[in-house]
Amino acid sequence: DDTILSKSDLKRTIGLGMNEKELASNTMLTEWTVQDLNERPKLPYADGSFSVVLCQLSIDYLTRPLEVLKEVGRVLEPGGKVHILFSNRLFLSKAVALWTGADD
Repeated sequence: DDTILSKSDLKRTIGLGMNEKELASNTMLTEWTVQDLNERPKLPYADGSFSVVLCQLSIDYLTRPLEVLKEVGRVLEPGGKVHILFSNRLFLSKAVALWTGADD
């Protein structure tokens, strides 16, 4: 399928997450950074350093999503693309209580 990229199609693929073991075992990544975006929403990358940003199954858990998305805009090159993937699964123990009503 020509719509799926292989590792050889990519010059640089960086992962950012909270689980070092998962990041280290991801063979698609050329680099990775362990960072909790709820504690530090500033992305550790230069302005305009990415052509594509993928936020996969994590935006639901951000406490400051607007700050993170502003950072995404900063690190994207002009004309860059953002892809945000959402999950249809709900983990009450992890989801923000305000969104789930679990704080009642």
